[in-house]
Amino acid sequence: MKRHLTLFVLFVLLTPMTGRAEALARPDSAVKRLYQEGEYAEIIKTLGGKTDPDSQEALYLGLSYLRTGDQSKAITAWKQYVRLDPGSEGSREVSKYLTLLLQEEAKRTAQEILQQEKQISGKIDAKAIAVSPFQNLGQQTYGPLSKGLAEMIITDLSKVKTLKVVERIQLKALMDELKLSQSGLVDAKSAPRVGKLLGAGKITTGSFLDLDQEKIRLDAAVTQTESGKSLTNSEVHGALPTFYQLEKELVFKILCGIGHCPESLDSQTKEAVGTIHTRNFKAFRLYSQGLEYLDQSKYREASRSFFLAVEEDPEFDLARKALLDTPLFPLDLTAMISGAEAIGDGGTAILSAGTIFAAPSLPEPAPGHQAMSPSIGILTPPAAPPAPPPATVPVQIQVQF
Repeated sequence: MKRHLTLFVLFVLLTPMTGRAEALARPDSAVKRLYQEGEYAEIIKTLGGKTDPDSQEALYLGLSYLRTGDQSKAITAWKQYVRLDPGSEGSREVSKYLTLLLQEEAKRTAQEILQQEKQISGKIDAKAIAVSPFQNLGQQTYGPLSKGLAEMIITDLSKVKTLKVVERIQLKALMDELKLSQSGLVDAKSAPRVGKLLGAGKITTGSFLDLDQEKIRLDAAVTQTESGKSLTNSEVHGALPTFYQLEKELVFKILCGIGHCPESLDSQTKEAVGTIHTRNFKAFRLYSQGLEYLDQSKYREASRSFFLAVEEDPEFDLARKALLDTPLFPLDLTAMISGAEAIGDGGTAILSAGTIFAAPSLPEPAPGHQAMSPSIGILTPPAAPPAPPPATVPVQIQVQF
């Protein structure tokens, strides 16, 4: 009896310290065994066309694609993994890997598009729309708002199911290749070409100007890619602290100019488009600055800005999602593969040789507020409060931004 009691106590003490009891108790899956045997082609053959893989299959399918040099399909597989296992430690880590892979993939795609520019004719999607960063016509201190404003508009337009909105990262990569990033702008002259290269039937450009007495003006124009014709020109202005209302007014004017006026939208879509991202101007500036750092591959600075934005407004989902998706290191496929393999083993991913970084604790949103699932931008109900963890050996980890 005493021996059995001793074994039970040891089991209780060791389980929380490792955090892997459940993973160790279950037998390795077939896909994991195939991966460990180096049968990457077999995994791709078996699971590549599967429409309903489980989370472990999606994880190892992505790893197999990376091992065979197909980053594009690895991205698709890992997006499935994040959808299938939202909120887990593994999902949060893979979300960071996806950020790096998507940046690299967007760059490669932009290079290929420019090489094949003459053959692109006829591949334009009339339902697709791109949104360029807004030109800052006022004080330089407000410069970063250019990207934050564009990202908010992209997010709002994507709520309309009949529209296909080009991701900001794709436009950024193309602007880099076209050397437009020197000015950071797509203007009326370059808009048709940029829209055509992106395969988007429409492209939105705009500007903002901070006026006297804490006022701001926002302008936006939508250009038809093929003809270069201006479809709509919109302008809103008001007090700077009401920027969040002005952004919504501008979005609905853009939508109306392209045939999606508010009265034509169903109530659910209209409510989704009209949902305020944040009323806190400081949080908005910090988020916008984080996007600027992210585009410069300054991941630590970006992470810090996003964290401070969430600290200012814990209900700012765009900033929270950006923080969860931002890596701390540049792309390193070897380290990424090792980290994903550790996730498959039920362990903790090591982001850099010899150094483990812990993400700062996120401020909690208000009770009943919906939490943003990492990487895929889907609102899900908050999880039930976890049970109090058993006692473990305390470990102090310091993070310096």
